[in-house]
Amino acid sequence: MLIYILIVLCLASGFATPVLAAIDCPVWNSQQAQQEINTLQQQLAQWDSSYHNDGIPLIPDEVYDQARQQLRVWQHCFSTEKTEEPANVALQSARGEWMHPFSQMGLRKLNEKELQHWMQQRTNLWVQPKVDGVAVTLIYQNGQLSQMLSRGDGLKGHSWLQHAQVISAIPKQLPAQQNRITLQGELFLKQPNTVQAQQHNNSARTQVAGLLNRQTLSTVEGHKIGIFIWEWPDGPDSMLDRLQQLQDFGFIHSINYSQPVQNLPQVKHWRNHWYSSALPFASDGVVIKQSQRHIPHPRSSYPPLWAVAYKYPIQQALSTVTDITFNIGRSGRITPIAHLTATPLHGKTIRKVSLGSLKRLEKLNLQLGDHVAIALSGHSIPQLKKVIWRSPQRQQVNLPNAKQYHALSCWQDTPECRQQFLARLTWLGHKKALNMSGIGRQTWQTLLDAGKIPHLTAWLELDHEDLVTLPLFAHKRSQHLLNVFTQAKQQPFSSWLTALSAPSFIRPKPEDTWQQLTALDENDWQIQRHLSTNNAQRAVAFFQHPAVQTIALNLRKQGITGF
Repeated sequence: MLIYILIVLCLASGFATPVLAAIDCPVWNSQQAQQEINTLQQQLAQWDSSYHNDGIPLIPDEVYDQARQQLRVWQHCFSTEKTEEPANVALQSARGEWMHPFSQMGLRKLNEKELQHWMQQRTNLWVQPKVDGVAVTLIYQNGQLSQMLSRGDGLKGHSWLQHAQVISAIPKQLPAQQNRITLQGELFLKQPNTVQAQQHNNSARTQVAGLLNRQTLSTVEGHKIGIFIWEWPDGPDSMLDRLQQLQDFGFIHSINYSQPVQNLPQVKHWRNHWYSSALPFASDGVVIKQSQRHIPHPRSSYPPLWAVAYKYPIQQALSTVTDITFNIGRSGRITPIAHLTATPLHGKTIRKVSLGSLKRLEKLNLQLGDHVAIALSGHSIPQLKKVIWRSPQRQQVNLPNAKQYHALSCWQDTPECRQQFLARLTWLGHKKALNMSGIGRQTWQTLLDAGKIPHLTAWLELDHEDLVTLPLFAHKRSQHLLNVFTQAKQQPFSSWLTALSAPSFIRPKPEDTWQQLTALDENDWQIQRHLSTNNAQRAVAFFQHPAVQTIALNLRKQGITGF
């Protein structure tokens, strides 16, 4: 059912502005909807707890954001009673005992259209990389480092002063002698020459969080950590003045990675530049901020109004499994295909993705209704990265019997064999086999649907009357098909062996015939044809298979060379 729901967008005013958007809501009854919503809320709570309490993200930020948006959509679709945001609950549990002099709340993340609107109402803007690390507050009293606080819940954090003492990137003494200097920044793992566009599985933040969660840090470990100061709330009014003084203090990254911007194209330029250039830290987007800020409430629990985030292009998108089908190739290989809700990613709409093998499907324990992350390999081939959370209403998939399909199965058209049999027919016409020009999978599918090819060589017996009455086979098309079939009959014996999917290591001699090859036993294949024991067994299995022998007899009746 298609209904209109409210999507909350954070715009320039800093207040939530409702915008109507058409959303395709799931067809669930109230009980189903509540089950799905409760499951996602519980999953979000688990992710939030790990992130805020342990500093460890269990899933990429971009996938987390999509999951949270999915929850909002479902809640609007079914008008469920709002509960406290899982993130807020986790933040409360992460609260420390030390009050931040200035709150450290997360930034609003805007899309391109929202950012354009936000920038139009502001001047004197700057852009910086959004460093992917662990947020902290540094407090200096009379130039001396007196405290380093974890972000905590944004209002109160834990003291990490002991760690700060061994992090060489943090100055312990500043040349300035103000009563108090408060700096907010990001502790990051030093990673020279990090190109974020190539770092799809970067665990830099997790590694930093792991170090900070230890009781003590060694000097060597402390030297692995850098710091990027992104705010000086009680510093000079001008952004340029703040950057220059931070440089004098020894915080060099801030001025090196800050650029003035006047419009959205300039922001996009620096976003693309930092995304594809070597940086000394991991990053996940850019931050756009005003030079001059207005801080009426230092301990406000709301995101700041003077700075917003513009994330890098997403590498992974959230989707839902709607079906799982199985492609069976001519060799009997079974490839599971996950069908998905239509999901935009890098300018493409992804509707299905190959899972590679039954083994991987079983390892994923994937079922209908599960929610998954997908990505593009090489920016072109869809891949299923992992299951993000499982639906409480997931439906089990019936797997095909892998033992039923192999290199010597399905030489005739039956419901169970249709896919492999069609793959065999399609291979017959391939340029490496019988080279049937203009005849592909669709042609064979039409002939199969009409019941014209019950076994692999039945097409050799078709005539004009058999074809002309079929859909898509007018007189001219039918005549072309018959001509191609006639040409295929003239192909050499070696091409016919290839077309029948004889093992590829068999290299027939010019004088070889079917009868001669069939007469070879395992010992003959090893001694006369220099095959390994395993390959000799495969050769005998092929030539002695009853269905293959029946095909060879039919080809002999048709006068095919070599049979």
